[in-house]
Amino acid sequence: MNTQVLFTEYLLPIAVGLMVLWVAYRLLFTNSNRFQFNRFYLLTAMLFSLALPLFGLLMGETTPQVVAFKQNLFGGFMLQEITISYGDPSVVTLPEVEVATPARIHFSLWQVLGLIYFIGVAVTSLLFLFKMGKLVAMIIRSPKSKMDGYTMVFTHKEHGPYSFFRYAFFTDEQVDPTIVRHELSHIAHHHSWDILMVELMKIFQWFNPFIYFYKRELQSLHEYIADDDVVATGADKRNYMMLILQQCTAVDFSDMSNNFSLILTKKRIKMITKHEKAKGFWWKLLATLPVLALLLIVNARASAQQTSNSDVNVHEIKTSDINNIKIKKVETDSVYQVVEVMPEFPGGMSQMATYLSENIKYPVEAKDKNISGRVFIEFVIEKDGSVSNVNVMRSVGGGCDDEAVRVVKAMPKWKPGLMKGKPVRVHYVLPINFKLEEGATTTKKTDEKIYDTPETMPEFPGGMEAMIKYMQENITMPEKYKDMDTKATYRVMVKFVVESDGSVTEVETVKPEPSKQDLNDEAVRVVKGMPKWKPGTMDGKPVRVRYMLPVTYKIGK
Repeated sequence: MNTQVLFTEYLLPIAVGLMVLWVAYRLLFTNSNRFQFNRFYLLTAMLFSLALPLFGLLMGETTPQVVAFKQNLFGGFMLQEITISYGDPSVVTLPEVEVATPARIHFSLWQVLGLIYFIGVAVTSLLFLFKMGKLVAMIIRSPKSKMDGYTMVFTHKEHGPYSFFRYAFFTDEQVDPTIVRHELSHIAHHHSWDILMVELMKIFQWFNPFIYFYKRELQSLHEYIADDDVVATGADKRNYMMLILQQCTAVDFSDMSNNFSLILTKKRIKMITKHEKAKGFWWKLLATLPVLALLLIVNARASAQQTSNSDVNVHEIKTSDINNIKIKKVETDSVYQVVEVMPEFPGGMSQMATYLSENIKYPVEAKDKNISGRVFIEFVIEKDGSVSNVNVMRSVGGGCDDEAVRVVKAMPKWKPGLMKGKPVRVHYVLPINFKLEEGATTTKKTDEKIYDTPETMPEFPGGMEAMIKYMQENITMPEKYKDMDTKATYRVMVKFVVESDGSVTEVETVKPEPSKQDLNDEAVRVVKGMPKWKPGTMDGKPVRVRYMLPVTYKIGK
């Protein structure tokens, strides 16, 4: 994940959520004496803000991992798309080669921001660990007295009473019972968990001023709740208020703890003397619902916009993108979507693509009616490897659906998938793209004796990876593109023939763009300079085979 994605898709939505929900709190609930609700609101606001990036991902499908997750949540394992073209482009298309502008050493604004952010994370993390260590050291070194459900720690240092989880800290053994009840209230309501949560959020949102407002307000609410509990036990309000005034000069020990004496004495006394519950509570509560809805809508639209800019397509998802997806089992028919060991087509996925492209024929009806599009076929690989439950999930008509179903049903047996070492049924979804090319004709040029998919395909010395490496190492980016400020992508489709002796001939570009002729010529030059291939064979004899090679230039800095 790069820094720009981290900020725009994760940190910024969380920061905006915290800000908007804080403003709503200040406008609607800040003077309310419904302390427990206010506390619940602030904690929920933080959790909701944390979840906003997840909502955005699920609604906007911003990453291949999420696309794969949704596919496996609502459908089957998505196979790589197979394209069935009508006409000359039915020749074998080689893996795409990318040629990028040589990288230059420089730091972008996002890299600088990322460095600053992670330095801030490191500093706040160290401060958090330091404060935690200081509290733990105080517990270990100080005399203690175990009570019913909590432990009193006597520090023998000048500070106000405070508590942290089940530990109540006092200067010495001479403690006013009212103060003890106050600290026990903090312990009973688990206020330390609130502080711990906001401290952890501070680590990742240290740059956001609103997270500090949340902490200050939560600490204030903790004091109001504890004061309310003390008064409810029968303590005299006047004496208790005098006790608060006496304690307010004490020094706070740690902002990780619940301190008895925060600098809000005046407001605490006001809250103690406030009897009536705040009016208009329910309409204020309802007023927060449009705020939540607005946050969700804006976040979803922003994520959708990110998706449209990222050019992420369903058929571009790779198996490696879903390695971390949890296994989802449909209990009703014991069919899995993703298993420990996935089923395997005989010879692998590339062989399956070859099988489909060789056996699926473009329907004449679809060609005559100019019908094209993607057919989505779902099927199940059974425990014995056979293919069953073949259905059309998305149709385009013109005979394409029936043709796709026919060939999928005729698949040879797969190697079955395994779960805990046992064969299981696995559900798949296969996109098949029926594509009509311009100028496609029903007559195939057999006089040239050039094959598209012979029995044995030609082989570049060292395999496909070696061919891609050869192209990337030999293609030179023209100088005029190296210093361009704007980024751009240009794809060249190079068509060529591997002869029966393995040499490369008839190299040309398909539909070249005249303004990028230099890039076209460079791709053609390198393909012409390829070493001899191991020729393809038909009936045991070497034959000529046509190939299509996509070369993508990534231009600009």
